[in-house]
Amino acid sequence: MALALLLGCSAVSGCGMHLVGHRSDAVTRPEEPKLSDLQRKILEAGQQSALAPQEPYWPYRLGQIYLEADSAARGEAALRTALSRDPSYAPALALLSKRYYDTGRHQQAVEMLESARTKAAASPDGVPPGLIGGLALHYEAMGRHDLATGLVGAAPRSDAGSSRSALVYVTLRGDQPGAASDLARAALDDDPHSAVNQNNYGITRLRAGDPKAARTAFLKAIEIDPKLPGPYYNLAILERFYVFDEEAAGRWLEAYRQRASDDPDNLFATPKKGEPKPVAEKGRE
Repeated sequence: MALALLLGCSAVSGCGMHLVGHRSDAVTRPEEPKLSDLQRKILEAGQQSALAPQEPYWPYRLGQIYLEADSAARGEAALRTALSRDPSYAPALALLSKRYYDTGRHQQAVEMLESARTKAAASPDGVPPGLIGGLALHYEAMGRHDLATGLVGAAPRSDAGSSRSALVYVTLRGDQPGAASDLARAALDDDPHSAVNQNNYGITRLRAGDPKAARTAFLKAIEIDPKLPGPYYNLAILERFYVFDEEAAGRWLEAYRQRASDDPDNLFATPKKGEPKPVAEKGRE
């Protein structure tokens, strides 16, 4: 979800021609190397980080740049540098938490976020709501639904917008997924440009018997973030069990399999006549 920076010449750098002693023959110095846009960003963030060694933003920014460039090890190292400067720095916590989530390191994330939560609770600003949402998602992934629901349920009402996506996800995975409908609509109103919000809203629409609205939401999620696996899986369910178009379902399922391998509703197997109809995958991110 690139522009090249051309470094010109200047009289100061001596690029061009100059005289050597009293000789009149010209000597051309080699041009300075051109930096790519990525190299320029890394250089600038690194320089700013060195100039402000107590400021967490610049190593955080460096971590962003590395992760966007698929340099995961360097990205994570930069984020940890940001947190060494400020253990409660919410942007770095959120990004590193997401990285841990995507790679299945939930226990490591819980330890990091619980420590930050303890420190933040003693500060005047309190605990960032985004931290609570991320912590709830990791607990849910570890099978601790009780801890996850307790966290999002205890979030202050004024912070609901920041943690609502996590609340929707946790509710969809609970015993009363129908209760997520209004929450999913509110989360979508908060951030309609979130692929996860669109996907989860589509799930609630499919559960409510409105496949047309569900399809619109799933397609919007794919438009926003083509790498997100869930909408493809959910469209395969919609086509197979709600529209009865096995060919379309197969296409969506193949697109999903290019991005993920989990199959909670056993869609990879040949469908059997009269088998129960699954509803969309529970809040898959």
